[in-house]
Amino acid sequence: MEYRFILFEKKDSVGYITLNNPEKRNPINIDTHNELRDCFDLCDYDEEIRAVVIRGAGGNFSAGGDLNAMKARIDAGIRGTRQVCRVGAETNLRLLNVKKPVIAWIEGAITGAGISLAMSCDFQIISECSKCAFSFVNIGFVPDSGATYLVTRAVGTARAKDLFMSGRFFSGREAADWGIFTEAVPAEQLEERVGEYICKYINGPSVSYAGIKTMINRAQFAAYAEGIQAEVDAQGECELTEDYVEAVTAFLEKRKPKFQGK
Repeated sequence: MEYRFILFEKKDSVGYITLNNPEKRNPINIDTHNELRDCFDLCDYDEEIRAVVIRGAGGNFSAGGDLNAMKARIDAGIRGTRQVCRVGAETNLRLLNVKKPVIAWIEGAITGAGISLAMSCDFQIISECSKCAFSFVNIGFVPDSGATYLVTRAVGTARAKDLFMSGRFFSGREAADWGIFTEAVPAEQLEERVGEYICKYINGPSVSYAGIKTMINRAQFAAYAEGIQAEVDAQGECELTEDYVEAVTAFLEKRKPKFQGK
């Protein structure tokens, strides 16, 4: 498969996957999801690959959902959000089940669906000064791509409500302290620390790693499918609101949206 929205390189027993739309801070649309799942299959079944690294091009991990694609659907009168929401969750479920250790290399901005993607990796190493946000609510949406399930289990109900309902920014350091990500380090140490993780896991017992991941997934994510369906249903309702149209338009016009609650 020829990739348009991601880059893939295999080097020294590592599969490197790079989200590759740096001009827009690497948004994730339905085509990106399709390419990612294909690439996850490739990494899973290639015996030469012993670990996988996911990062974003151009100094940012991912700005999450593609608002330009959302605006195009709005202008065309197309209701495609349910499909995108379901595909995003399926992508992250596939990532959770990759049998190789998967490391998210996070720098710059990471928001929305980008955080869900990173949380579906086994390890997340983030620059402590990175800017993070669950910005779904800022466009009149609910969290998707499995975010509700993943985040609530990681940080608890009270903090999940705060982060999801405020849409506020928080730092990479805070994200690691709360348990959203594995570790936060100074920006100048990020590459070196990711390299240490790579070195450890490409030289470890691969069959054991795969078994550990399988057991944890069975213990922790049995209800994931139900969570996905709840997100899809709620997101579909949000797509029909005037607030959603206004918020997406306002974002692209660089102004503050005027929400009406309908």
